[in-house]
Amino acid sequence: MAALTMFFTTTIVTGDIPGAGAVGSATPPPMRAVYHMTPPSGWLSDPQRPIYLNGKYNLYYLHSNQDNGPGGWRHATSSDTVVFNDQGDALPLQSNFPVWTGSSVIDTNNTAGFGAGAVVALATQPTDGDPFQQSQYLWYSTDGGTTFTQYGAPVIANPDASDWFRDPKIVWDAAHSTWVAAIGRQQKITFYTSPDLKTWTHQTDFSYTTPNIGGVECPDIFQMKANDGSWHWVMAGSMQGDYSGKPDTYAYWTGTWNGSAFVADQTDPQWLDWGSDWYASVTWPDAANPDTSRYAIGWMNNWHYAPDTVPTDSTDNYNGQMSVVRQLSLKSEGSGVYSLLSQPTPNLANYATKTVKPANATVNGRTTLDYHGSAYELDADVSWTTLNNVGISVGENKDGSRHTNIGVYGGNLYVDRSAQDQVPYSFGTYQQSQAPLASGTTSLHLRILVDHGSVEVFADDGRIALSNQAFFTSSDTGISLYTIGGSANFANLSITEFANITEQANPAAPYADFEGSTYGSWTTAGAAFGSGPASGALTNQQPVTGHLGNKLANSFNGGDAATGMLTSPSFTIGHSYVNFLAGGGNNPRPSDVFTDFEGATWGAGWTASGSYIGQGPTAESLPNQLGSKVLDTYVGGGDASTGAITSPTFTITRDYIDFLIAGGNHPWGQSGAAAVNLLVNGQVVRTATGQNSSTMSNVNWDVHTLVGQKAQIQVIDHASGSWGHIMVDQIVFSSVPNAVGGEPDNQTTVNLVVNGQVVRTATGQNSERLAWTSWNVSDLIGQSAQLQVVDNGTGSWGHILLDQVTFEDIPAA
Repeated sequence: MAALTMFFTTTIVTGDIPGAGAVGSATPPPMRAVYHMTPPSGWLSDPQRPIYLNGKYNLYYLHSNQDNGPGGWRHATSSDTVVFNDQGDALPLQSNFPVWTGSSVIDTNNTAGFGAGAVVALATQPTDGDPFQQSQYLWYSTDGGTTFTQYGAPVIANPDASDWFRDPKIVWDAAHSTWVAAIGRQQKITFYTSPDLKTWTHQTDFSYTTPNIGGVECPDIFQMKANDGSWHWVMAGSMQGDYSGKPDTYAYWTGTWNGSAFVADQTDPQWLDWGSDWYASVTWPDAANPDTSRYAIGWMNNWHYAPDTVPTDSTDNYNGQMSVVRQLSLKSEGSGVYSLLSQPTPNLANYATKTVKPANATVNGRTTLDYHGSAYELDADVSWTTLNNVGISVGENKDGSRHTNIGVYGGNLYVDRSAQDQVPYSFGTYQQSQAPLASGTTSLHLRILVDHGSVEVFADDGRIALSNQAFFTSSDTGISLYTIGGSANFANLSITEFANITEQANPAAPYADFEGSTYGSWTTAGAAFGSGPASGALTNQQPVTGHLGNKLANSFNGGDAATGMLTSPSFTIGHSYVNFLAGGGNNPRPSDVFTDFEGATWGAGWTASGSYIGQGPTAESLPNQLGSKVLDTYVGGGDASTGAITSPTFTITRDYIDFLIAGGNHPWGQSGAAAVNLLVNGQVVRTATGQNSSTMSNVNWDVHTLVGQKAQIQVIDHASGSWGHIMVDQIVFSSVPNAVGGEPDNQTTVNLVVNGQVVRTATGQNSERLAWTSWNVSDLIGQSAQLQVVDNGTGSWGHILLDQVTFEDIPAA
């Protein structure tokens, strides 16, 4: 690479790398990727292999609220492998106990005993936060992979206190009727098998030490049919190939699996991507053609610089994106060699919005195309006879000093992003990547996918891919063709632009965009909203951003002290989602007290069984108790009492269910349980128990992914020994954890009202930047509703912002 580096520095780069002043103004323009998956906010890293359920691919990925910080699994779904809709957190961060990479499966035959069709995940977690105690923990979901319950102790414990025992990939081995787990280790993949996903037995290790391509992360193993009709097993992993001049990406072997060991066809691996940024990659079956076609996705980052901040941290409040989804096929190359070919998912074409076809060109030197853009696919057939270098520059600024080059030099296809570095953002010494071409190559079809922060290149029918981040600025929009030492023909040029998938491919006409001089048929009360929409910020207000168009509803009229309400006319809910942009103060609606157990009976609509029939709440004075009474299963016989106390059915409308609990530590799922359970469709989706203490402690269940579903709360006492009882008090539905009820009403909210009841609510985030909120209202279709925008706040951030209300069948990205 030394000669190539010198060659590019003296010949292709036509100006100095810009300094800090080139990064942007104090308020840089948004740079969120247009057609690549990104997180709503925060840090995104490893994807977890998707599963296909209910007509959608369910992708999980590592997510944290801080860059390179502890986190868990976030959930997104896609019906077409292009648009991924956020579904919130699935495997949450626990105190000092993050969830790292693993994989999930659908347990169709109920081998684990959680129910046929349960989603079972195996994930690495550092026991007690100790990275030298990486072990594999089991989680299970009975609601279609939306929420998960941890099984308990690790099902595959760390065998040697190693800090490299990670990322289990589990598959079903039909030929041997067993589950297989591939786990990444230093310079090897270790295999375990299990009949039930709970009890695992170590089988063999597959080692690769020469040349050194480092430890294995995110291993992969699957079976696939090749184009000649033969079946093959593929084993892979993300490697540190830079130790030996190879990529830090996905290396794979083809071979056979005999039930306990993988036997490779060749000693050395092949590489599915030769760029710098296609790591932690996963593959999964194409639901339409599962035998012969797979999809793949990778994290577009590299641990040599992944912990660093990136431009989108400041422009869009997120860090990290996925590659485009690729479609994989297995091709016979002859002589017993099989290779994976990859191309961008064909469904990407469904989001094309514009195609430009520049004229064919013969280039000797440099030719600039009459096109400017920042998110597109560029296709070209390039051919030459004799020359030193040929390629295409993308992301070029006006004077040509900034660009990323994709070209052929010295028998390699390369990507050179050295002229795209920004201060303070840099890829350090990892500016260039290259892939070997067949000897004597003099023509190439290039597919180059450019987005705001990335360049992905496909060539040689998909045998070669190079994926790289690129730190573009808003002025890096040009394209040019170049050669050195000869001429080349560029034919069949095509530039395709795509819809912004984070703003939806075909956004619905807004129900309200607040662009008029008045609120129209909406009505106001109080003074906060004035007589009509505001043109951005009002007097003494900080700059307002994120709204669409020129105006928005803004309750800062008269300052934070003003209060009031803006109410829509009645409408019939006819779509699954209500989407809108909201900002302003973070002042939620007061919580709703579901029950306080202060009456003579368990409560209206509550039922009881066993020892609790005919009983009711008990007058007590427990530490932290609220009011004079609590539900206590000690009644009617003390610890010997058993039975259940069950609430009436209710619809979940708030993000949290909060309550107080005390009593025995007898978790649900064990014999003799004493627990409080949340039931949805008859299944336990949340559970809590006591701590062998009479002190009431807070429990808060995050149920935001269950909003709209019918539920019941059930207090179960099957325990009859010591501490064989449980106490519960003050169950409230709230927008925040640890609510107690009776809070002052200083809300600044957007509320959906049906039959006089608030059934959905949202507030701002103490920010003048509006962000999308999406309510799933599929349970309310056909009902009459109104929107109420409420400002009861009079202190700091005592206002609410609203814009662009739409009714759609998909959530806003």
